[in-house]
Amino acid sequence: MRNLPKTQRRLWLISVLLLIALGVGLLNLLPAPSQAQEDDNPPLVRLNEENIKEATVFIMQTVDTASGPVITCVGTGTLVSADGLVLTNAHIVEATTSCPADRTVIALTLRTDEPPVATYTAEIIEFNRGYDLAVLRITRYLDGRTVERGVLQLPFVELGDSNTVSIDDTIAVFGYPDIGNDPIKVIRGTIGGFTAEAGLGERAWLRTTSEIPGLMSGGGVYNRNGELIGVPTIAPAHAGGEALECPQVYDTNADAQIDNLDLCIPLGGTISAIRPSSLARGLVRAAALGIQPGPEKAPVDLAPPADPPTFRRLFVSTGVNEAGMPTNVVTSLPTGTNSLYLFFDFKNMQNGQIYELRTTVGGRPNVLYSLPPVTWSGGERGLWYIGGTVPTGWENGVYEFTLFIEGRQVDSHRITVGGGPRTDPQFSDLVFGIQDPLGNLTGANYIIPEGNIIRARFNYQNMRDGLNWQQRWYQNGDLISIPPTTSNLSGWGGGSSGSSSDPSIVSETGFPSDQYRLELYVQLPAGEDWCLVRPDISPDLGDWCLMVTSDFVIAGGAGGANNAQALIFSDFRFARDEQGGLPISIVAESMPAGSPAIYVFFNWRQVRPGTPFRWRWLVDNEVLVENRTQWATDVNGENYYFSLLGIPNLPDATYRFELYMGGIRLTDETVQVEVGLGQLPVEAFASAEGIQMTGQIFDAATGQGIPGALFVVLLAEFSVEDFQWQAVQVLGRATTDQKGFFQIPALLPRGTLDEPNLYSVIIRAEGYLPVSSDGITVTTETESPINLVVQLSRDLTSYGETP
Repeated sequence: MRNLPKTQRRLWLISVLLLIALGVGLLNLLPAPSQAQEDDNPPLVRLNEENIKEATVFIMQTVDTASGPVITCVGTGTLVSADGLVLTNAHIVEATTSCPADRTVIALTLRTDEPPVATYTAEIIEFNRGYDLAVLRITRYLDGRTVERGVLQLPFVELGDSNTVSIDDTIAVFGYPDIGNDPIKVIRGTIGGFTAEAGLGERAWLRTTSEIPGLMSGGGVYNRNGELIGVPTIAPAHAGGEALECPQVYDTNADAQIDNLDLCIPLGGTISAIRPSSLARGLVRAAALGIQPGPEKAPVDLAPPADPPTFRRLFVSTGVNEAGMPTNVVTSLPTGTNSLYLFFDFKNMQNGQIYELRTTVGGRPNVLYSLPPVTWSGGERGLWYIGGTVPTGWENGVYEFTLFIEGRQVDSHRITVGGGPRTDPQFSDLVFGIQDPLGNLTGANYIIPEGNIIRARFNYQNMRDGLNWQQRWYQNGDLISIPPTTSNLSGWGGGSSGSSSDPSIVSETGFPSDQYRLELYVQLPAGEDWCLVRPDISPDLGDWCLMVTSDFVIAGGAGGANNAQALIFSDFRFARDEQGGLPISIVAESMPAGSPAIYVFFNWRQVRPGTPFRWRWLVDNEVLVENRTQWATDVNGENYYFSLLGIPNLPDATYRFELYMGGIRLTDETVQVEVGLGQLPVEAFASAEGIQMTGQIFDAATGQGIPGALFVVLLAEFSVEDFQWQAVQVLGRATTDQKGFFQIPALLPRGTLDEPNLYSVIIRAEGYLPVSSDGITVTTETESPINLVVQLSRDLTSYGETP
């Protein structure tokens, strides 16, 4: 063992202790304490570091082998409820071929200057592979005993609002930097920008240039107020389906040697991307409420792609529309450009695969414009984008974007930012519709009903009469038409700028439901170079330049105004159960309190299998559960259903179901049902809408802050006289930092003006007289935060003096 590398020695020791703990029920699993790393940075303003550290956990996936239980995957997590909910990355806790698992071990931070101590096992409650986020619930002690719900009173943090984060905001990242032999680490930094990603909006990722070790993936990122605003995220980099950094530490096959035939532990690289708390909120709410996605109508199994995954047709746009389509195609950009999005086609992808974007500017790697290895969530095929808006403008230079799938380089694209405003021809804002009786485009959209004629409209500027242009239409990736137009034959004649609805395509038999695409091209005149001809996009086009492109879907029948609206899903009904795929106990607008499940049934028309769509459930107008997937059943049919389950029952609330296709919502607000009173009980999320309590405790004689003082807030129903030092009586507690500052992690629920909530507090510090008080009033009009300044007098009797 003495000759093993440092990491292997640590993991070997953890494995031995884990074997002992799981075999005889011992709880102290990890190695002996080591000294905490010195931190020269001052504590952030009002940041309750002690509580955050105690709420940070170390996560280990373990598997039983011939040599005993061994660790296969590790990472960090954060307690987000007192009763044991843990927020982390999905890739850390999902059992896969590279991360086999029989159990998930949770190690607590019992002392902030010591390594974590394995104490519990947990189960996945909520999971979103595309977000790479998961919520666990602690369910057992290490010796196998069940942890009863409501018994635990663990330190925890609450989610902040990541939508309020700004560039240059100060952050602190909490996590475990090593395999469990070191204490928790805090890394200070700033927000450097935001990265957009298809389907997730402009803030799919928060970005930082801080050096965050990969094992802190799954931990917590906090603002200056101590609020959890994100989860540092990186998946282990792969090549050829195997993790690039994956040390073998155990003799897992019992052949008396440690080599590449043994299981390894995949490790990630340096983290620069942060999943925002806005994407985690629904998962945490669902877990806290005991709500999970239930049965779905059994879909037809779509065969996995046989060919290798690919990215191709890379291009840049300066905007993204409501359907997630590019607003234009550009080959260079002027100085001061604020928005830039890299678009690309993808094919044969599978959710959960690892992809990566590496970006250089002037030949130098740029972390903020790159995307580290993350999990794929876009389905098998379609159009994707990565990019974003930089308020101060993207810096001038030559950008080279290189894309990787599972560590394999698949394509790259180069574009220059710099120079004056563009004067070359430009097309933009491509939309689709059907043709009305007068031959005009109507119902501009990206979801078109079945018909014989499809029209398109686009804007243009800097065009020159006489330039040749053409349109190319595709169905499911195959070219289906290059319609001749007047413009094709005699050149452009529409003037310099305006709007054109010339593009159209006709089918005598009608266009079937499917995914379609339109590309518009302009021929580059001889001797001009304002367009970068891309043979990789259309090899047969020679000197033709792609000007604008967009995908759209044909589905459903015609309806609405001028029959221009696609009617795809209809006859929504809610029921309490199903039998044989049919609804049982259909309800109109409400269900009784205590209902264990909700089923939503609907009919569908003309939806081709493989068409991407998205569904989601909302509770009291807050997104709870959502998923991007593909249509995987018949083209037409009745009684497709989704469901929600309550554990044990659904709480009173209003539940709404939504369906999206091509980024367009296809349901309205009427597809909802009330359970019980139709509104979540006040106590369900009172802590998320209450009052923050902060303050400082200082020495009455010296005026200096008192470190390590304990501040306890009791639940509103208990007074100081009632308090018997039982955890069930406590709303929240905090320990002061080096300057005496504290912040209670749980928010104080509001009362009303007629019936205010009255809170009691108890303050204790070694060597000081205790202080307590009743009657701190919180109503609907109380401003947050409540900031308390507490003076403590020394207990002279503890020093052997006479008061």
